Amino acid sequence: MRNSICVFILTALLLLINPFNSASQESARAKTHEFWHRVSVGGNVGFQFGSITGIVLSPEIRIRLIDQLHLGIGFNYEYLKYKDYYYNPSKDEYLDFKSNVYGGRFFARYYLSSLFDNALGNIFAHIEYEYLTYSRPYESSGQPPDGSIVDPYGNWYRPGKQMMEFNSFFVGGGYSQTLGGRAFLDLMLLFNLNDSYLSPYSNPIFRLGFGIGL
Repeated sequence: MRNSICVFILTALLLLINPFNSASQESARAKTHEFWHRVSVGGNVGFQFGSITGIVLSPEIRIRLIDQLHLGIGFNYEYLKYKDYYYNPSKDEYLDFKSNVYGGRFFARYYLSSLFDNALGNIFAHIEYEYLTYSRPYESSGQPPDGSIVDPYGNWYRPGKQMMEFNSFFVGGGYSQTLGGRAFLDLMLLFNLNDSYLSPYSNPIFRLGFGIGL
């Protein structure tokens, strides 16, 4: 009899505990699903050919924090080639600038969809910090006879590679267009607040991005 009572109590406890475990597991699954539902992946791809050749690949991942504020991180690779960028007066010849550019970026983006329930809600504001590093085929020098190669800005160089770093601060905005499901296309117009002759960009900067929500 005592054994039967013990079995009954244990069975009752298990039945009482199991719903709580199930509810806890369901709650955890719901929170996980909600988190990933706020995450999207995508990036930017760009091509330019002619006297300036540029190929840009920039994957990114972002998450919606509160309201329509998104924070993201991206990685950059860019191949650059400027035809006849340098000039060697002593040999009367032009030299190309070619380099592989690497870097990363952090950005914040806010959509107006919380303010408008029409096409205006697809407009967004965008701010971004970007760090790039690349190797220049010649190193900085003084005027001849120290330097023998000059760029379009009158800066002199001598043979020897030089590592360069560049920081950019972008502000601007864009328009997001849904493609179906959770896929979207972003068209952006940005301005680099740290623009200089060292920058691989020239203002204004146009970007075409794409992504998909998880």
